Amino acid sequence: MRHNKYNGNLDAAQRQVKGILESLQFARLLEDAPNVIMILNTERQVIYLNRNPVDANEAVGNAAKGHLPGTCLGCINAEKGELGCGSSEFCKVCGFNIAISASQRGENGSSECNIALKNGASLTLSVTTKPFIHKGRHYIFCALEDISEKKRRQMLENIFLHDILNTASVLQGISETFEMIPPEKVRTMLGEVSTNIADEIQSYKLLSNAETHTLETNFSEVSLKTILNDVVKALRSIQRFAKRDIHIDCDENSSITTERTLLRQVLINLLKNALEAGNGIDGVSIAGKIDQHDNRAVFLVHNPEFIPEKDQLKLFQKSFSTKSRGRGWGTYSIKILTEKYLHGKVSFESGKEKGTTFRISIPPLTN
Repeated sequence: MRHNKYNGNLDAAQRQVKGILESLQFARLLEDAPNVIMILNTERQVIYLNRNPVDANEAVGNAAKGHLPGTCLGCINAEKGELGCGSSEFCKVCGFNIAISASQRGENGSSECNIALKNGASLTLSVTTKPFIHKGRHYIFCALEDISEKKRRQMLENIFLHDILNTASVLQGISETFEMIPPEKVRTMLGEVSTNIADEIQSYKLLSNAETHTLETNFSEVSLKTILNDVVKALRSIQRFAKRDIHIDCDENSSITTERTLLRQVLINLLKNALEAGNGIDGVSIAGKIDQHDNRAVFLVHNPEFIPEKDQLKLFQKSFSTKSRGRGWGTYSIKILTEKYLHGKVSFESGKEKGTTFRISIPPLTN
């Protein structure tokens, strides 16, 4: 038998491995690992965390070991259930919670999750879990990869390209029927298409800057009636919405000091979502008023469709959409622009009989 010159060193190497794994230096080295490593006990308490995936300027505080995963990550829903993280209605659709539950049953878990943080930011994680036993005790090993930037770029590109392709198809239609359309009509249609392209680029830029914290705001006085009419006009210029019934109800002489560009984008997304819901035929409504009690501007957008309860729980999550894969811009952008930059609040109610109403309230702001 051929002698392996390394055989004599195997025992020494195994002792070195054990020594490194048990050393404090190894734990410190793991802090720089690209993946976040979390170990949970049978009570779902975090007993090891190599580092927090939330940046220092976004974290809500460093939760000590022994807390539940959502608390350590600063999840906005962590305390909404009676038993904390894992017990709220929102936890039912959380990918991290689903993966942990699988490992509690003795299975490997794998999923993605979108975590809304208490400071208004969000975190998208790819999660892998695996159960293991150490000294007779059961634990769950969790490897978390932060894919927030990847998902952000993917979402923006998919949605931007989707909407630009829709506009391009209108241009194609004009070119194919050019000789049959009166010149004045062609001029009008081309003007509408160019406006739509500019609006889509502006939407892309706004959300991209909001995600990267580079969005600049400019506050001015905004007439509620004027901005609602502008929003409805912008959507009526899109061919598929041109003949839809849109009811406007607005205070005649009311105004508010806010960021006009952002408010316009929020209202466009709200109304577009309403128009795209259901059969694409039913009428929708948009209303605006000033709450005399606190001078906040309140906007209501209603459509007759009901949102299933499981979708309601995910509604404001990044990348979630009831339409198709690659969508998910609308409700997420509504939330981040309204709550982080307009300092307002977003809510909704949905019922099988009354349909769905989204409500945003915006406080008057100054520079």
